[in-house]
Amino acid sequence: MKKYFLITLLIPMMAICWGCSSYDEDNSGSSSEETAGLKEVSVGKPDWQVDLVNNEETPNWQAPDPSLYENWMIFMVRIQEELKPFVSDDDMMALFVGDELRGVNHPAKAANGQQATVDESTYFILRVWGNEPSNQEVNATVKLWSSKLRHTFTIKGKGNFIPESVKGLDTEFLPDIALGSAKYPCTSWVNVGFNPQDYGLEVSQDDMMAVFIGNECRGISHIYRDGFNANPRILLFGLQEGETARLLYYNAKSDRVYDTDKTFKTASQAISINLNNE
Repeated sequence: MKKYFLITLLIPMMAICWGCSSYDEDNSGSSSEETAGLKEVSVGKPDWQVDLVNNEETPNWQAPDPSLYENWMIFMVRIQEELKPFVSDDDMMALFVGDELRGVNHPAKAANGQQATVDESTYFILRVWGNEPSNQEVNATVKLWSSKLRHTFTIKGKGNFIPESVKGLDTEFLPDIALGSAKYPCTSWVNVGFNPQDYGLEVSQDDMMAVFIGNECRGISHIYRDGFNANPRILLFGLQEGETARLLYYNAKSDRVYDTDKTFKTASQAISINLNNE
């Protein structure tokens, strides 16, 4: 009897909320002071980076013995955009059912099987083994070991076991594995409504938004993609709830970084924020 192993990852989310202001330039090119709500803080493209480097040991994941299992399934797991720059041939991905390792593989590959690049959709291809009856629910854990970051990302979820199928070929399988950071245990997605034109600024594909806690960058997002404005979806890396944060915006056309005049604190529930002028 054919069975299929489908994992729907249930990830607890923590989100943040904030307010903002805006900025304009006068005709001479000198900056006016918060005339439209954004405050200019610097000139030139910023080198925003989240410090994800950790000091974990390489895990000793050993491939399971196929002779112990009756069934299998293929997972094509796409790497999140935020982790693509760190993809290495020494990376590993593993899937556990309970505490039992059911599949492991490395490295990530391009969908066409060629050498992966940062700009391609890169995948880990896992063969997962099992003996569960059809549609039996199991507790599953996906782990990604990043060699460059010396860091293991871990997320958990539940799913049903049904073999001889491929998950992620026709329907993309993109678990939010970056949320399972051991270094930043309060990671979350933050959705922001923001239109730079409302502030008299011209947008381009190089525009960015970032979240800072103190002087430390904790999240970055490009806000202009595929020829249209895209509401920023920022993956914020937090240490704990209640951290005080602020939002920065880089406008490539003016080559300036703008800061808001308000702060926000990390919270325990997801919130969508609208920063557009009304």
